[in-house]
Amino acid sequence: MGSAALTITTMKKINLLLAGLVLAASTAMAQPWGKSGVPIERIHKKSQIEQIDKGAQLVLVCKGSDTVTLIDIKDKKEAMELCADGRMIHCRDCHKKFHVVWSNPLGKGPGPKSTMEIVNAKGEPCMFLGRIR
Repeated sequence: MGSAALTITTMKKINLLLAGLVLAASTAMAQPWGKSGVPIERIHKKSQIEQIDKGAQLVLVCKGSDTVTLIDIKDKKEAMELCADGRMIHCRDCHKKFHVVWSNPLGKGPGPKSTMEIVNAKGEPCMFLGRIR
């Protein structure tokens, strides 16, 4: 009986070791959001916002906390309001507030503001809005 108990104990240890190896391998192979094969289209132009329809899923990526918030869009009006110039956005994870800024890229003259960024109080880009394709 001693050898049978030893065999069962040994089998349990082997199973635990294998489970640990599988867990370690899956953790090591995990990749950051956007590099995991999930196609994300970064939204930063007015034409992209106008193409967002009811039922679209957007992601708000916070670079400070490395988190992603999924947003289900109810209608085009909600998408436009989310991207409105000056809109304040609060990150639930890092507890910081950011705001949407529309500006012209360097080298472009005055005129309609053509690119959107979500910036912190210092004006540094800290978040971005994307669309799951």
